[in-house]
Amino acid sequence: KDALTVEEPVPDGSLQETNQEATTSSSTSTTAKAASTSIASAPVVSKLLGAFAAIGKSYSAHLEMRPILTKSCTAGLIFGLSDLLAQNIEGGSSKSEDGNKLDWTRMIATTLVGLLYFGPAAHYWYEWIFRLIPGTSLVSTIYKAFWGQVLFGPSFTCIFFATSLLQSGEFSLKSWWTKIRTDLPGAWLAGVGYWPIVDLISYSVIPINLIPLFVNMASLVWTVYLSLVANRGKGN
Repeated sequence: KDALTVEEPVPDGSLQETNQEATTSSSTSTTAKAASTSIASAPVVSKLLGAFAAIGKSYSAHLEMRPILTKSCTAGLIFGLSDLLAQNIEGGSSKSEDGNKLDWTRMIATTLVGLLYFGPAAHYWYEWIFRLIPGTSLVSTIYKAFWGQVLFGPSFTCIFFATSLLQSGEFSLKSWWTKIRTDLPGAWLAGVGYWPIVDLISYSVIPINLIPLFVNMASLVWTVYLSLVANRGKGN
């Protein structure tokens, strides 16, 4: 009689071992891909960090050599960018006569406020306030923030309103006073919710020579708001 050949079933353990080997192989492959991606992106991150470090070093060197000019140019650049953002938010509601949606006169005027007023004013303000109220304790920081809200902030806002009226050809002492009386209280209250936080960080953490740079960066958001308030109702 022919012998019957019976295939023996593969033990469950062998199947489990096969599945585990496949899973391990897949996991190893995924890990290898992730590792290779990380290795590939590491030089890019390193280059970016190196570039930022070089920019910071160069900026600090210029602050040492020409502090007011450096801070003024930084403020002018940021103020111009903030007005550009504000005009985009407005949807190009203020249009020049040639149909261009960007109001270059307004943007240049805002840039000049940063370049000629805010940059130098911030330089001397922070030097003066640290001389008057030295230290970085919580109490001294609160005092500095208080005087910033009482003196520096409102005076800057009034100058900003005047510049806006000048560039639009609507300036007079009466119109300026009306603008201050109408919009300064609301802008000041909005600033109370924003600038004390900025002051708390700048006065307690940031080195004094870099405070104007930090404040300029923070003022990007604030100047967008001020530009919207200062030009509210124009060209509508």
